[in-house]
Amino acid sequence: MTNAQILGDKLYRLRKDKGISQEELAYKLNVSRQAISKWERGEALPDTDNLISLAKLYEVSLDELVGNDVESYQPVIAPTASVDVDEDERDCQDDDELPPEETPTGKKGKFIRALYALPYVIVVTVAYILWGCLGNGWGIGWTLYLTVPVYYSIVDCIHHKKVSHFAYPVFCAFVYCFCGVMWKLWHPMWVVFLTIPIFYAIADAIDKR
Repeated sequence: MTNAQILGDKLYRLRKDKGISQEELAYKLNVSRQAISKWERGEALPDTDNLISLAKLYEVSLDELVGNDVESYQPVIAPTASVDVDEDERDCQDDDELPPEETPTGKKGKFIRALYALPYVIVVTVAYILWGCLGNGWGIGWTLYLTVPVYYSIVDCIHHKKVSHFAYPVFCAFVYCFCGVMWKLWHPMWVVFLTIPIFYAIADAIDKR
């Protein structure tokens, strides 16, 4: 087993111990889910900044995470059936679909997958062009692109049932820019940004319940 594979196995076990999905970890580190998958499969190594962030997140020292003596590190081997499931799970991370454990089954699962698969950027682009051509909305239509991360954060909220996953700061930026360009309300609308800590305080309280 190579050093990259040893580190990948350790990262995988630590994430599982914390009960964090690859999507959630990618969101916290501001990287793609595919990057997390490659780290855990030993196909790539996180850079120094990400290693430090991972160590803080998993509440271990950097030495413990990287391992001063990686050659002597023995990864935890679960029973055969469990290992097969884990390997299948990690293999499916490169697919466009989410792993089974992270997506609800039945109609709700299909609905969430459909929301993720929706090419929302293309929808926004078409709307922007139509608004610009038919309604002369070139000057304000660009604000629609701020709704892209808002849309996917809403899907993430539905998926994980976490209100705090909503991209509220981006939503505030959209409201501020839209009202500013549309009605020149730059001055009074800046107060919307003051509601960000209030939103997350309420969202965290809801999520904990």
